Amino acid sequence: MLDLEKIKKLHDKAYQSGQVTRERAADDLVFYWVTHWDDAILDETQLAYRGEFDILRKAGRNILADLEKNPIQVDFEPVDDDREDAAEILDGMYRNDNRSNTSIEAFTNADIENVVCGVGAWKLEPEYVTLRSGDVNQFIKRKPIYEANNTVFWDPNAKLLDKSDANYVGVLFSYSEDGYKELVNELTGEDIDEINPKNFSSPEQSLTFPWLLGEAKKYHVVEFYHRKKVMKSIFFMVDPFGSEITVSEDQMEKIEDDLMEQGYFIMGEKKVERWEVTKYIASGEKILSEDIIAGEHIPIIPVYGERAFIEGEEHYEGVTRLAKDPQRLRDFQMSYLADIASKSPREKPIFTPEQIAGHEDMYSLSGADNNYPYLLQNRFDAEGNELPLGALATLPAPNIPPALAAVLELSRQAVEDVANPGLPQDIADPDLSGKAILALQARMDMQSMVYQKHRKHAQRRDGEVYASMASVIYDVPRKVKIQLPDGTVKTEEIMQEVIDEQTGEIVTLKDLREVEFNVYSEITSDYSSQKEQTMDRLDKMLEVLPPGDPLRNIIMLKQLKLMDGVDFDDVREYARNQLILMGIEKPETEEEIQMAQQAAQSGEEPSAEMVLAQAEMLKGQADMLREKREITKMQLEYQVKTTKNEIDAFEAQTDRFESQIAAQEAGVKIDKTAAEALGQKLENQAKVVQLRDPANMSTDEIYAELMATG
Repeated sequence: MLDLEKIKKLHDKAYQSGQVTRERAADDLVFYWVTHWDDAILDETQLAYRGEFDILRKAGRNILADLEKNPIQVDFEPVDDDREDAAEILDGMYRNDNRSNTSIEAFTNADIENVVCGVGAWKLEPEYVTLRSGDVNQFIKRKPIYEANNTVFWDPNAKLLDKSDANYVGVLFSYSEDGYKELVNELTGEDIDEINPKNFSSPEQSLTFPWLLGEAKKYHVVEFYHRKKVMKSIFFMVDPFGSEITVSEDQMEKIEDDLMEQGYFIMGEKKVERWEVTKYIASGEKILSEDIIAGEHIPIIPVYGERAFIEGEEHYEGVTRLAKDPQRLRDFQMSYLADIASKSPREKPIFTPEQIAGHEDMYSLSGADNNYPYLLQNRFDAEGNELPLGALATLPAPNIPPALAAVLELSRQAVEDVANPGLPQDIADPDLSGKAILALQARMDMQSMVYQKHRKHAQRRDGEVYASMASVIYDVPRKVKIQLPDGTVKTEEIMQEVIDEQTGEIVTLKDLREVEFNVYSEITSDYSSQKEQTMDRLDKMLEVLPPGDPLRNIIMLKQLKLMDGVDFDDVREYARNQLILMGIEKPETEEEIQMAQQAAQSGEEPSAEMVLAQAEMLKGQADMLREKREITKMQLEYQVKTTKNEIDAFEAQTDRFESQIAAQEAGVKIDKTAAEALGQKLENQAKVVQLRDPANMSTDEIYAELMATG
């Protein structure tokens, strides 16, 4: 574990390592979003007008549109081929979580900052969510990191594009005085009245970073992630039925009691080396919290624009860096033109005073105020001398310097050379073919390709972190939302325990625990674009197929399945059912599987009405089966409970029988003892009677006398 001083030393190393690049990236953000006139050289110009004639912003929008139009597809492939069900469920969960508002904002903010200044970032973290049912479950949330170039400080030894080789990273968040007090109370439970600035700003606390920003009263708090390798135990456990499971040391702490109740026992144990990530939240004063997070990866995802290492230092930049100088030049030239137009005199005629004496008001007005149909001029002076007709000369209008006129077009071209996608100007042709549009799209992608490729690396890293977290937090049976590639959303239940019909063992379906995945990413088009391309290809295939070709029917059904429209769901459902019955598509739901089985047994192809009727019937049957399963489950639970009660009653009755038998045995022993004593007494008395008159008394007489004497 790290102490505060160690955290600050590591943070200082990261801060000093990339300081120059971060400052340049910060300048790029200001230039792109705030003002083009922040440069000291431009600030000293004598221009009265300083305009911004932005060409750069359009280029940035084009690249961002390309990133939006070409999303990244992440695929999870299990290392163990037997865990395909886990990979499918994780694919769907990942796609569904990408739709959340925080995920969309995290991706969008990172893309914008990446395009503008060359770097962006977001983070993943587990978060507890209370559902309406009252259940509290953990979910993986993405959150944006704003101004990542100034707030994210990576391990200087990390060189990989996705920073997967970093051992630590610090992320700074700023708080007001009240916000900082609330944070301390939330994390530690302490109520603080005053904050001691010395704890934040003294050199021995932090060598380079100002933890307290003077008069602004902004307090910086760091989320510091540190990872190290530790030895973890893996337990191999077996239940009474022979089913084997593997449980990690962390999971064992949570579910050990439940496993023991189910009869599991530890069959073996081995030590493995794992990464462990600790998250510290610290101010300049103290560490506020310290937790080991889920997964084995640092959950901060960077995304870079153009990036290189120069003399051992990381350098990155976005579309702004190279376009700033030509953009400044264009702003300066256009502003200079505006100054010329506003300050220079207009073209005016020159007269002698005698020529316009008495008519000066006609010549003093200009523009819209000069409404005279004609102007008067004196033909003779006061002495009768003839005056010249017309103006003596003309004051010339200002001329645009030839160099300025030439450079205006060159400056625009200079900006477009480094920022414009390079599309031709005459592409607004509504009759362009799909092939031509795809060619234009490919031409646009050339400018944004480096951003798309680096975004692909970031998304792949995001998938790795997501899978590592999911294997830890999705450790109990529950329902999750998944999204299919076509956008359909449905609910699945993970961690289901069922009995394998072949082996008779209990197996867990869709179990994400202890699953290792290979994560891949690919640049794709959005679903609507892919669908349009598919429809276009299907149309072309129909044109070349002969009328009697059975493939025509298949293609038309495919088109119906892909078409959108109001009240069109039943047509799409019919087309899909037909494709399933023809063996073109595989059934997925229980209803579709039963429909395919019934069609295979009947041996004939049903009509459209029959297909829809079967679909509705199978839906009803599936609902009935689900209800039946629920009822059967309840009956089994009741039967188990009743049987248990009967067993308990039988055991209690058995205990009572044993007690009664013991009591009866004790009574028999007592009666036997009493009978033996009585017999001995009678025998003794008989002997006494016989001794008195043994010769004259019979046995009956002796017995009668004994009874009489008692």
